[in-house]
Amino acid sequence: MSDGDGYDDEFDTFDPYEDLMDLTGTESLPALEDSNVPYAAPPRSPLLTGLIVGLLLVVLSIAAYQLIGRDDDGTPTTGSTSTTLTAEGNGTQSPPGTTQEPGSSSTTEGPTTSAVVDLPEFTASGQPVDLADLTLAVDSIGPIKLGTSAPRSVGRLIASLGTPDEDSGAVISTGEYGSCEGDTERIVRWGPFIVIIIVDDNRTQTLAGYRLSLLYGGLDSPTADLQTLSGLQLGNSVAELERTYPGFDIELKPDPVLENIFELRSGNTGNLLLWGPISSADDSGFIRGIFSPDACGRFSL
Repeated sequence: MSDGDGYDDEFDTFDPYEDLMDLTGTESLPALEDSNVPYAAPPRSPLLTGLIVGLLLVVLSIAAYQLIGRDDDGTPTTGSTSTTLTAEGNGTQSPPGTTQEPGSSSTTEGPTTSAVVDLPEFTASGQPVDLADLTLAVDSIGPIKLGTSAPRSVGRLIASLGTPDEDSGAVISTGEYGSCEGDTERIVRWGPFIVIIIVDDNRTQTLAGYRLSLLYGGLDSPTADLQTLSGLQLGNSVAELERTYPGFDIELKPDPVLENIFELRSGNTGNLLLWGPISSADDSGFIRGIFSPDACGRFSL
């Protein structure tokens, strides 16, 4: 049977507060828990657990770096100071800082080579020279002689042309700019004009050559207007080259790197005076570059 509340008597539940119903306000409450039972430990904080796990991961990461981030000789690996070099490929030249893939007309960032010796920056020095007087000759750039101290000669070029667009620092030569492969060289560029510096074992720097090329870029630079003693300049035709140097020996020939080049030689001695790339050997072909003779073995250091 069920009472009026709808609960069966046999399912009446125990009321834990039944003994408290008769208490008055003057009586103390009975103990609700056994005082002899020890308190349960509070649950561990999730934040503390996370901190412990994080510290363990940091320790493991440091240990892994010490094992993996070293060279074979046990020396920790570090980043090296690198200097961008250039390459001339498939009959084209690229300005310092870019390379041109064979068969491609676009330039990409060039390979890097660590500087082999730390050298101070070149600074302006000496009397500036007017651009028109910086004429390109077999052994000089105007009054600035090849084979002389580079800090002094390049300093005078800086006084005349301003701050260079690029300075490679001392790097190992690949032979690309006419210095001996394996030697230490330094390339300094103003627009399409570069100078080649040889660095010896004693850190002595010698101005050893120059190159003026349409393919080095920076054609808005004043150096794009540099000329030879006889007035030859970039963009002149092959026919103008021949008219400019009557009585000299001019040879037009293919080149494995630059495709086509001219060589200007003395009519008396046959010595090479100037050379450079041309667009073609036809009379309508034009001068793409004017180079001094290669620096390899030219000056004793």
